[in-house]
Amino acid sequence: MQHRVYRFMGIALISFSMFGCASKLVDAENEKVLDYSMTNSKKLEIVNSATSKTFVTVTYLNPLTHEDVSQESEKFIVGTYLATGDGPTLPMMLQNFKINGQKALSVTPLEQGNLLLKLVPSSNGWTKYVLVEAPKTETIKMEISFENDRSQRVSATFQKDF
Repeated sequence: MQHRVYRFMGIALISFSMFGCASKLVDAENEKVLDYSMTNSKKLEIVNSATSKTFVTVTYLNPLTHEDVSQESEKFIVGTYLATGDGPTLPMMLQNFKINGQKALSVTPLEQGNLLLKLVPSSNGWTKYVLVEAPKTETIKMEISFENDRSQRVSATFQKDF
């Protein structure tokens, strides 16, 4: 009888230690993805007026090794947030996205629950996000650019890791 108790306790101890190690590995993998996404993110500030700014966050997804990021095209998540002291205004519209000077294949709005937003280091509920995709390229330097409402071209540059 005592032998069964020790055996049960041994199995339980091994199970708990394996579970603990597995959860640490998952946490480490999530931290690694978050580190890569932070490294591959740029924050831009567009001044609209003396009391109004638009904050833009651009995250280049392709360097991330994650099940939700396929590699058949170049992918960027662009988030915009309007901070204003002018009272209610319409958010800034970004348009004419280009990747390395070429027109983007698609610009898709992302809902707040989209799984890709978990890869953006500081995603939040008050920012509007779009997924910008362009043809896959072997170019090491990646530049994403777009125009704001005032036809100003804004850009951010990323470096691929090979």
